Amino acid sequence: MIVRSVIDRSAAILLQPHLYFTCDDDFLDFGDGSVYVAIMAALATLLGIVMGSTGSQYNSFGLVPALIIGPLAGVLVTFVMAGIIHVLCKALGSQGDFGDSFHIAASAAVFMPVSQLFSVLPLMIVSIGWAWWVVSRGVIHVHNVAPRKAEIAFALLYATLLLIAAANN
Repeated sequence: MIVRSVIDRSAAILLQPHLYFTCDDDFLDFGDGSVYVAIMAALATLLGIVMGSTGSQYNSFGLVPALIIGPLAGVLVTFVMAGIIHVLCKALGSQGDFGDSFHIAASAAVFMPVSQLFSVLPLMIVSIGWAWWVVSRGVIHVHNVAPRKAEIAFALLYATLLLIAAANN
């Protein structure tokens, strides 16, 4: 049952973020969101190990430690990303709370395995662009931020992340 839920949620986030973020019955609170993030991080870790990604920091750990460290790191990074989203949304005039920002950040965890699949830099641009689109849709619908403001603010954030990724390759 949980596998089907994760697949359905992931497909909705990836393919119809504007509808996903307007549906109140699929809100990721801290508990469900952390589980979803841990699953996505574990999947990304497995993909990184199987694909032998040179950028995967988990190759030297071994499978079991990587499957413990990867999900924990994913959840911690999601809380940090939720904080960044929340600060930007507040600067754009949102009245939403941190839970709303966490919902958006946890939903964006679907890009952990996608980014692992697209780990070659030219394809990383597709992954980062896609993540920008999903997060900006979440900010627009969950935080009720004006579309143009959200798109520009988060385009700048994701352009920065792309530059950091390019500098690390």
